Amino acid sequence: MAAELEVLELLEERVQRATELIRGLRKDNLELKALVKDAEARLLKSQETIAKLEEQGRQGDEVTRQLQLLQEERREIRGRVTRMLETFATMEEIPSSGQADN
Repeated sequence: MAAELEVLELLEERVQRATELIRGLRKDNLELKALVKDAEARLLKSQETIAKLEEQGRQGDEVTRQLQLLQEERREIRGRVTRMLETFATMEEIPSSGQADN
């Protein structure tokens, strides 16, 4: 009978240790779940920020492209104006055939 009591006490002790271990693991599990949830929230926020930055980059690329087009157009217009001014200057140098020279 004493041996049976010792076996029961050992069994009870093991059950208590197992219960404490399970309780601790559950607590750790809850803490880890909270950490995962926080990490997921930060990840989502980071992904949103990345998406916004990528969109801004695309918009910046479009603005750069438009700026290059405008600069090219400006160069073309300057070239045309220069040619027109040269043409006008040449026309002023040529005496018209209907006028008498002084």
